[in-house]
Amino acid sequence: MAQVLVVGIAVVDAVARPVDAFPAPGGLRFFDELTFTTGGCAVNCAIALAKLGVAVDVVARVGRDPLGEFVIAELARGDVSSQHIIRDEAKATSFSFVAVPTGGDRSFLHTTGANAVLRADDVPAELLVDKRIAFVTGLMLMDALDGEPAASVLRAARAAGALNVLDTVFVEGVDRAEWRRRVIPSLPHLDYFVPSEREALAISGVDDIEDAARAFQREGARNVVIKLGERGVFCLDEAGRGEQVAAYRVARVIDATGAGDCWAAGFLAGLLEDRNLVDAARLGNAVAAVSVQAPGATTGIRSMDQVKAVMHG
Repeated sequence: MAQVLVVGIAVVDAVARPVDAFPAPGGLRFFDELTFTTGGCAVNCAIALAKLGVAVDVVARVGRDPLGEFVIAELARGDVSSQHIIRDEAKATSFSFVAVPTGGDRSFLHTTGANAVLRADDVPAELLVDKRIAFVTGLMLMDALDGEPAASVLRAARAAGALNVLDTVFVEGVDRAEWRRRVIPSLPHLDYFVPSEREALAISGVDDIEDAARAFQREGARNVVIKLGERGVFCLDEAGRGEQVAAYRVARVIDATGAGDCWAAGFLAGLLEDRNLVDAARLGNAVAAVSVQAPGATTGIRSMDQVKAVMHG
C-alpha cells in the first residue's frame, strides 16, 4: 500500500541541449540533443520516489491525447500506478519546451493544459486513508486547485492523519497579491512548506530567506525549507531553529530540470525514515545531486543505495 500521496501537475517535457541563445525572429539556431521525458512536479516526484523504493499514489490530469498516453506509459515504466490519473476530454496534456544551456540552468516555454482544471474533488477521501504523507505540488499552475481548494485537500489529509507538504512553481510576472491568494490559504494546514528561493521571496515580499521562512511560520506552516539550488537549502524548524544545509558537489551539471522535484522525493523519503528536518533535507540534496547529472528530471536516479553512496562520499 502506498504511504505517500502526490497531488499536482503532469507535463511532457521536450528537453533541448545545449541552447545558449535563442534565434532572432525568422532566424535559425542549432542544438545537439532533444530528449522527451515526463515532467511536472507530481509526475517527477512520484517516479523519483518509486526509484527510491517508496510506494506512491499520484493524482493529476492529462489530456486524452498522445502526450497523455506518453505520461501514463512512463509512469508504468517507473512502477507508478496511473489509476488516479484523470483523462480530460476537453484539455490537452500540459507541455514544456525546456532549453538547457551549457551550464545546465534551464528555461521553460510552457502551456498549462489539463493541469489548470485539476480540482479538489479529484482527490477522493478514501485515497487519503493510511497515507503517512500528502504532498501537493505545482501551486501557481493549477487554476482550479490553487488557493482555498488546495487548502481543503490539505485539511482533509491532516484530518486523515497525514503529514502535509506543499511546493509551488515560480511564474514570472505574477504580483505578490496573486501569489498570496493562491498559496497562503494552505499554510495553516502544512507540516512542511518547501518553496524555492525565488518563490519564497515572491510570496513573502521580503529579500532575505530567513525572514521569508519566519513569515511563513507566522502564517501557519510548522516547518519551512527553502531550496537554494547549488547552495543547498535553508531549514527553519518548528522550534525556530534555522540552518543552511549545503548541496552535494558534482563534477558536472548536465540538466537541472526537475532537480527541485527530485529533492522533494528525497526529502519525503527521509521523513518516511523518521529523519529530522535537517537530515531529511540532506537526503533531498543527495537525490537532487544525482538527478542533475543526466538529461531529464529522473533519468539519472537508480536506487536509494546510489543516493546514499553520494551522501557517504
